[in-house]
Amino acid sequence: MSSRTINHRTARAQWEVASPALRAAALPFVASRAIVLAALGAARFSASVFKLGAIARNASHSGLLAWDARWYERITAHGYAGLGNGALRFFPLLPVLARSFRAVPGMTAGLSLIIVANIASFAAFAVLYRLVMFELGDEACARRAVWLLALAPPAFVLVMGYAESLLLLTSLVAFLGLRERRYALAICAAFAAGLCRPVGMLLAIPAVIEVAASWRLLPARERIVGAGAVLAAPAGAAAYLGWAQVTVGSFWLPLREQLSRSRRGTIADPFVTFARDARDLVHGTHLGTAEHAFWAVLLLLLAAFIIWKLPDAYGWYTVAVLAVVLTASNLVSLERYGLGCFPFVIAAAMLTKGRKTYRVVIGLSGSALLAYAMLAFLGKYVP
Repeated sequence: MSSRTINHRTARAQWEVASPALRAAALPFVASRAIVLAALGAARFSASVFKLGAIARNASHSGLLAWDARWYERITAHGYAGLGNGALRFFPLLPVLARSFRAVPGMTAGLSLIIVANIASFAAFAVLYRLVMFELGDEACARRAVWLLALAPPAFVLVMGYAESLLLLTSLVAFLGLRERRYALAICAAFAAGLCRPVGMLLAIPAVIEVAASWRLLPARERIVGAGAVLAAPAGAAAYLGWAQVTVGSFWLPLREQLSRSRRGTIADPFVTFARDARDLVHGTHLGTAEHAFWAVLLLLLAAFIIWKLPDAYGWYTVAVLAVVLTASNLVSLERYGLGCFPFVIAAAMLTKGRKTYRVVIGLSGSALLAYAMLAFLGKYVP
């Protein structure tokens, strides 16, 4: 048999494996983008016709490059130089990948960002489908998970020039590699996650759990590769922080900028933060931040279900992400951080197996996606 024939059969076999995942991702991908673009159009119309002010006009005009996406656009176009220390809190994977598209004639920094983010989003939907099939062997549940991720209320950031798409993709691939004991794949994905967002470093926790569970069965070479999977995500973050040390003379400056009072804030008692937001929600004051209390409760309940029903790697990863998010001095962007923790949508898919329940949940979720996106494009909601 010729090598050409073997390669053809290999490619065909790979396509047969990938094809169901790609088909499952296609319609949710298109539907979610239609909703987000409809919200953007409605926001621009409302800001213009109803004279909603400069904030709404500017946010709607910025569109898919509003909020943090504007920072990523500047970094893609100019690098970190001249943007101040505030730019350092944005880890480099997204702008580095976006810069690779700049060689295309007519390609702007903003357009390249949006292209990378949306390619990563589509790939993340497909990998999520495959991961759920690996764990549960339930095609209906896998499809529900993809739809729930695509239409989650904060999922408009997966259409914008944000790093959440890349974080989801790298985290999902890392988990798939760990669960299938394909540690080389996990190393590459986890290292990329560490370069994508600070929270990517938390992938070391499921890596420790998975490698430790198989340690006695692994030959010496696989143990070495498994240890590499444990260290990969922190190594990715350390690579960027090391660059900061060389460039601006401070290893920890990007993380200090992230923890500044005007952004995430320093570590705080989560009970105090939650009680404050819950009180505001009950009394109807500061609803722009108080509604985060509802999402905090929902994520905690889903985390309990994940710990109960899914393998330990998922549960402890979820707990670690929640610990980081809920110990912030404010819960701004809580929903977006929750979106980046993919086990939540797997749990939601498992809990909505009833047809009527799923239809209600997906309908409410899609409606909330439209509302949240429009509020963000009007400058009324911080993604």
